[in-house]
Amino acid sequence: MAAIPNPTEVRVEALIYGYVRDDLADGRSEELENAMCGLARSAGLCFAATFHESTPGDGTAFAELTAELKRADAHHVVVPSLDHLAGQTIPRDLLIAKLAHEASAKIWAVEH
Repeated sequence: MAAIPNPTEVRVEALIYGYVRDDLADGRSEELENAMCGLARSAGLCFAATFHESTPGDGTAFAELTAELKRADAHHVVVPSLDHLAGQTIPRDLLIAKLAHEASAKIWAVEH
């Protein structure tokens, strides 16, 4: 007897969120977001949204990103480059560690 496919089976991709510091985007936010979406697609992830840090050193968008990762049980963050996680009042390595600790998040960078 042949196996009957399960019509309720759904493949769900893991969510990934973007993070951009607008002061580093140089008016290229759309281009950067397209590149982040492309990386997400190539990794088999579902790009959910981008959090924009509009005030340098403020950290509001970073805090919102962290909260959303926990709320959505998401574990992936993409940035145009690791520079977007630097220049805050907290060093980049601590921000990356915070995402890993609080949301079990992995960081993806378009540019290495």
